[in-house]
Amino acid sequence: MSKPSRGEEPTLRGKPSQTRDKLLDAAGRLLASQGASFSLPDLARTAGVSPAATYRQFTSAQDVFQAFYDRKIGQLASELAAAALVPAAPLQRFLSVSQRWTELATEWGTAAAQIRSARGFLERARQGEPHTSALYDILSPIIDTLADAGEIACRDRDYAVLLWVNVFDERGIVDLTSTLGWTSKRSAKMLSASVLAALQGDC
Repeated sequence: MSKPSRGEEPTLRGKPSQTRDKLLDAAGRLLASQGASFSLPDLARTAGVSPAATYRQFTSAQDVFQAFYDRKIGQLASELAAAALVPAAPLQRFLSVSQRWTELATEWGTAAAQIRSARGFLERARQGEPHTSALYDILSPIIDTLADAGEIACRDRDYAVLLWVNVFDERGIVDLTSTLGWTSKRSAKMLSASVLAALQGDC
């Protein structure tokens, strides 16, 4: 078999990671436009990938949903970890992470909201679900530093993290940015203020 000539686009055959990414990108578009009512053949057509290649990656639509959600939570955790590493005072770090969270949820929240897990955030984190555990490990030190700096009174880490996660639910962020037309900056500011206010009491 001859090698592709210079400048010739290689096919996706033999590159399952590219095929998988292409399928998950298409899944995001389908979830945002029509919800979770598509089939694997629908996904293949939208992605421009053969049905055979699609079935090599996923055995069912549920597999697609799980992979899409895992990828998004993984990306969220990675982005928030980067935001949390920027040197800043505790309050500014909290606000920066919240701002980036809002920006990301604005991008993919409509799709992700279609396939949310029925299990609670803390339940998944304690069971060792990788991306959820990673997200908890990113958020909890920020809560600790807020408490140590006197920015919040609540010192129940689990409760505070859970409150933060719930206030920044992607469905609410999409409502603010799409339905109400708020900017992600305004949405992040208001949601952050809500979290801080709720954590002023003892808990």
